[in-house]
Formats: sequence, structure tokens, C-alpha cells
Amino acid sequence: MRRKDIDYVVIAAMFLSGVYVTLSGLIAGLFGLPQFFLHRHAGYVCASLILVHIALNWRRIIAYLGRRLGRPERRERPTDYPRERVSLLGRRQLVVSALAAAGGFALGRLIPGRRSAELPLPEEADDVGALYHQWSKPGYAQALGTVLNWGGRPSQYKTYADVERVTLPDPYPRSPGSQGLSLEETIETRRSVRDYSGKSLAPEELSRLLHAAQGITEPRWGFRAAPSAGALYPIELYVTVHDVAGLEPGLYHYAVREHGLELLQLGDLRAAVMRAGLWQDFLGEANACFVLSAIFQRTRWRYRERTYRYILLEAGHVGQNLYLAATGMGLGACAVGAFLDDELNDLLGLDGQEETALYIISVGTV
Repeated sequence: MRRKDIDYVVIAAMFLSGVYVTLSGLIAGLFGLPQFFLHRHAGYVCASLILVHIALNWRRIIAYLGRRLGRPERRERPTDYPRERVSLLGRRQLVVSALAAAGGFALGRLIPGRRSAELPLPEEADDVGALYHQWSKPGYAQALGTVLNWGGRPSQYKTYADVERVTLPDPYPRSPGSQGLSLEETIETRRSVRDYSGKSLAPEELSRLLHAAQGITEPRWGFRAAPSAGALYPIELYVTVHDVAGLEPGLYHYAVREHGLELLQLGDLRAAVMRAGLWQDFLGEANACFVLSAIFQRTRWRYRERTYRYILLEAGHVGQNLYLAATGMGLGACAVGAFLDDELNDLLGLDGQEETALYIISVGTV
């Protein structure tokens, strides 16, 4: 095979790998996928082929640059490639590159997707939830991406400065004979429990519940116990402690990195939690109430119009983890979605917009 044939094969392979990178990148961006099969590797292949192409055409490139930069050619040394052919090839490559770039841009803009004109007006929609579900389908980012500003990426961890911090026991050690239920038994026996014994919750049990909900399970990457879209972790976890041995009643924030608690407010908050929870008595009778909140911008900057879908899904993951951890330890848990948002946000000190409460889960001894 001649060098010219090899060059054409390299160009064809470079074109195909470039098309794959372009299409897979568009699909990943359209559906909010953090990775796409072989996308990164195809990019490496394309870059390698470009280097091979440059190596095969090094003399042509040098000759072309020499003419463009005004350097005289060495006439005493004959060249294998006439000047007219080199000039034509250079212009052709420029045109092909420009067309490829324009085609990729046009492809991203012309992929069929739903446009905002197809959305029903608010008064025509059955409800706001249905309107959002339609609006957040893949495809709207194409129409709205140039209009809306989704903001930058905020810090992944929330901390409170100048507050008392409580160190939690290690969530893993268990005494012999108290291994708890198997995963299968835990799933089969999980129920919403609203009746509690009044016995104090052990600090080791609280530590295990917090770790099961949001604890870091892979320190190197910061991965946590519950899955999160793009590993962005918008969920924050607060605890109103009512009766935990060795721990003052009050409001605490779970410090994920340190696996500890930050004390935000001391005092008996049972009445406040019950009032925010539409006066459901068991919220005040539980040993602790876990409140899940969301910082929307942690997910919004990347996933745009699908932010609320992903965050609400994640809240469900965290809630199920709490349910199963409580059940496995012989505790009772009950999730609550009916509460007064403003009341609960005020209790936690949240603005209700950048960060807002999503979920209450009571846990108590039975």
C-alpha cells in the first residue's frame, strides 16, 4: 500500500471517529449523560489519527507554511509535489474543515426536539406538575439553552461556621450477636411505623442512620451511600433530635465530610416539627426527625431543566436508605411529604428558594 493510500485511510478513519465524537457528545448533552460509551476513547483515537496525518504530510505542511510566511523555496532541491498541487490541497483541506465544523454545529441545532411553542400555556395545562413534566423532556434545552442562564457550580458541601460540632461514633462496628436483618428480610419487613416506645435512641444508631442516608462510602471520589445524578449531591440532611442518649435536644446539620453534627439550635423542637408537619403527633413522639433539603444549583448548573426531576429522585433514594437502615436495626421509620413548606424552612433557617425542605422522615425505637 502506497503512502498516499495510507493517508486516505487515515483521513477516512479520522472523519468517522470525529463523527462519532460529535454525535455521542450531542446525545450526552441532550440527555444530560455524564459519560457516553467510548466517547472519550474515540476522541483519543481521533487525536492520534490527526498526528499520523500530520506526520504523513509533513513536507506539504512545511512547504505550505513556507509560502504563506514568505520564505523562499529551495529551488536547488526538487520536490516530489508541484506547487500547484500543494496549494490546491491546502485550500481543499481548509474548505473540508470549515464544512465539517459548520455541519457539526448545524447538526446540533437541527436535531428534532420539542420546542417551547409546543408547550401548553399554564391556563391550558392540567396542573403545574404536568406542565413541568412536559417542559423538562429532552429536547427543550436546544431551544432554551441560548436564552436561560443556568449559573455556575456551587460548593458541594455546606458547612456552618462558628457552631458547636459533635463527633459521631463509627457507624460500622457492631457487637457480636447484633448483626441485624439481612437485606432481603429488611426489604420484606419494611413498613411505615408511627408508634414508638419512648426508649432513647443510641448515638451509635443515629450515626448509622446518618451514614446510610448520606455518608461517604468512597473517600477518594466522595461517593455517598445514595446515588446522585452526576455525583453532584444536592441533598442536605438536618436532624431534629428529641431523645438520643448523650445528645442535647435541638436542631443539627449533618456534616458529611467529617461524619459529624453541627449544632444549629438547642431546645425542644417537637412542637415546632409537629406544627410544620400539620400536627401529626408521631413526629413529636419520634426519637429524631430527619429533614431532607435540596440546594438546587448544585444540579441545575449541569442538568438544567431536568434538575427537579433528578433531585426529587435522589430524595427518594435517601429516604429509602433511611427506611431500610432503621428497619434493619429494629427501629421504626415513617416518611412524611405533607408539611407546611414555609414553616419547615423557617425552622431550618432556609430561604425556600436556593435551598428548600423536601422530606421529613421520623425514626424511633419500637
